[in-house]
Amino acid sequence: MKRIFALLVLAGLLLSCISAGAEGELTMKELNTTDAFVISLKRVARLTPPYTMEYKHYHVQQGAATDGKYAYTILENQVDDLCSIWKLDLNDFSVVETKYALDLDHGNDMTYNPLLNQLLVVHNKPRYTRVSFVDPETLEILDAKTMPYQIYSMAYEPVRDQYIIGISGSYDFVILDKDFKRVQRFKGTNTGLVKQGVDCDENYIYFPQCTSNATKNVIMVYDWEGNFVTQIRVQSFQEIESLFHIGDDWYITFNASGSYIYKATLKLDKKK
Repeated sequence: MKRIFALLVLAGLLLSCISAGAEGELTMKELNTTDAFVISLKRVARLTPPYTMEYKHYHVQQGAATDGKYAYTILENQVDDLCSIWKLDLNDFSVVETKYALDLDHGNDMTYNPLLNQLLVVHNKPRYTRVSFVDPETLEILDAKTMPYQIYSMAYEPVRDQYIIGISGSYDFVILDKDFKRVQRFKGTNTGLVKQGVDCDENYIYFPQCTSNATKNVIMVYDWEGNFVTQIRVQSFQEIESLFHIGDDWYITFNASGSYIYKATLKLDKKK
């Protein structure tokens, strides 16, 4: 009887530990204008190109996106001004396919449109208005389009059937309809930080930003009416680049002589 009681006590302690470990974890739906938030990270992948003359320069992380089954991430070759796209299995983040020598310029951001079943890649510099459409199966460029703005980032929200674009040279952002026509433009907060990509869901729009030396990484959050919601502190000293999500699971990519991909956990920031 004592043994059974001891086992029950031990089981209770284990359950308490598990519960305590998960305690405090939040979803992005719980963001608000009152509380302070922080993201902690757990690395799930590190991507580096083969060290050969042909591939070794493809090591600068840029845009990333997901179709819900695979993740897609861009590693730029800044020597030859070309990009590679890496297709990863979300179950274990193993590399499924890679495509090199893609004419995507900086490849600064990427999003997935399920209605088109295509990846949309933001070129950014030097062709700031150019977006290329990429086949997620073959990773080949299918087409390209000129945007009505110079942009550095893009995200698609399927429920709204709308895009968010970040305007180059400013912190402003614009909502576009499915045909890339302007719906509304908003003025973003001038943080003085380096602007990177963008992601969005039904509730909010998320802009990752950092200092030039990557000692500070944050995510600026707005609602779809253009109102600033909160600034999320991100616990990392690498250069934040892009973020993507599947349901309530969020992933953030960083550049540090290769691509680092982390699972993000959102909690209240007790340091503030």
